[in-house]
Amino acid sequence: QCRMSGILAEARKHEHYEKPSVRRKKKSEAARKRRDRRYR
Repeated sequence: QCRMSGILAEARKHEHYEKPSVRRKKKSEAARKRRDRRYR
């Protein structure tokens, strides 16, 4: 199931082109969410 969600996220990523700045912002946002979840 975890693999499937990764595939879905990948497909969503390729739906439309994101500017590198937007992608970097999303990446840092996701990293922060992961970090927050780990420390809870």
